[in-house]
Amino acid sequence: MILKKPLTSISASAIVALGFSAFNVVHAEPSENPRKQMSYPVWADYTDAWSREEASKIALNEDNTLPLLDEMPVDIVTDEVWIWDTWPMTNLDTRTVNYKGYKVIFSLTADRDLEFPQRHWSAEIGYSISRDGKSWDYQGDVFPEEVDTPGLREWAGSTILVGDTVYFYYTASGSEGAGPTDAEYFTQELVVASATISADSDGISFSDWSEHKVIAKADGDMYQTLEQSKAGPIIYGFRDPFVFRNPQDGQVYMLFEGNSPGEEVSCGVDDGSGPAPVVPSPYNRANNSNEANNTLPVSPQAKYYNGNIGLAAAKQDSMEDFELLPPILHANCTNQQLERPHATFSGGLVYLWTISHKFTFSPALQDNGVDGLYGFVGPSIRSDYLPLNGSGLVLANPPQNNEQAYSWYVMPGGFVEAFLDNVQGEFAGTLAPTVKMVTKKHTQTSFVNIFDDPFIK
Repeated sequence: MILKKPLTSISASAIVALGFSAFNVVHAEPSENPRKQMSYPVWADYTDAWSREEASKIALNEDNTLPLLDEMPVDIVTDEVWIWDTWPMTNLDTRTVNYKGYKVIFSLTADRDLEFPQRHWSAEIGYSISRDGKSWDYQGDVFPEEVDTPGLREWAGSTILVGDTVYFYYTASGSEGAGPTDAEYFTQELVVASATISADSDGISFSDWSEHKVIAKADGDMYQTLEQSKAGPIIYGFRDPFVFRNPQDGQVYMLFEGNSPGEEVSCGVDDGSGPAPVVPSPYNRANNSNEANNTLPVSPQAKYYNGNIGLAAAKQDSMEDFELLPPILHANCTNQQLERPHATFSGGLVYLWTISHKFTFSPALQDNGVDGLYGFVGPSIRSDYLPLNGSGLVLANPPQNNEQAYSWYVMPGGFVEAFLDNVQGEFAGTLAPTVKMVTKKHTQTSFVNIFDDPFIK
């Protein structure tokens, strides 16, 4: 295994500010569970790692590889906008809410007159409603025109219902007035806004909007800034807030996508980034180049691949004030983007989910990497995580079309929603049929069913 390196510690005053009890402070030493995975206090200076060795075990098989689509399997939700990253309205325990007979989902959207690959730079959050969780009626932008939102565009997040108040967490990207040639065009900040929800026979509406408040920015010490990321080939990530209540301590936290700080990271053998074996598979594409040596070399560019899953804690159980904590998982020298991190809880364990692309794996791992859903399991939010199925890969596109679907989101009970990206060479930009996944012996997964509809459980 690898040597796990701690990050910057958090002061006692910061712990008090976060509202952690003295009980937590006393139990600052790691505890061990029967599965030999260590568990740490949530505020501790420990970050687990997804190593190159683990990622090199990625292999497509019948348990994780989705079937190739010969044609569009569903009708598009709307012909007005492209739809991609999507999430349901939930309560703090991550379960989907049925509000007065309606389920509500939120999606990144852009006008279908735009070329599909350009949609990211014009993204706005739209919403759709359903009575049965299968047939969706697109309602338009969630934020009214008169509401002043920060940034040039809106990227993914999460939406939480507390009573009749809805909290919208999302990513504000781009600084006002910046153009495509300006560095500030790519800034990312985490934002919250709230509104009152109401329902009638016509559907769902939101009113009494709060101001949109920036709740977190990359600090350069625990999370890479835009300026620090300029040395590498891919822009930094500080986005995709996912807010939840941890059942183990009752506190409210936020996961998000980040990058390890500084311009580059160390890729020495001590951090698990040295040569790793290739795992041949008939499902994998073009992974034969290194089979003769049975090793994966460390690319000189690997030092720029520094994705992590960040953590912040609500101050005194607030829904609008958060304190940054060290990341809970990094992929230094393995992968640059751990997108849309989220968690589910089952059997006293934490299941940590993220999505990633083939091209964001470090160069020597890209032949193994796929666009897919990746997962990890641990005894607590901050702990030694085991990559599910040995490598972390949970769901993948078929080898004939690595871009068929993306942005998988795991709901409690193993229901997984996503969007259709490219079907037989045609851009889709709509919700994908939901997948049912099961977990065996805590660490093994397989998908067992694909629904006919984009079903939100």
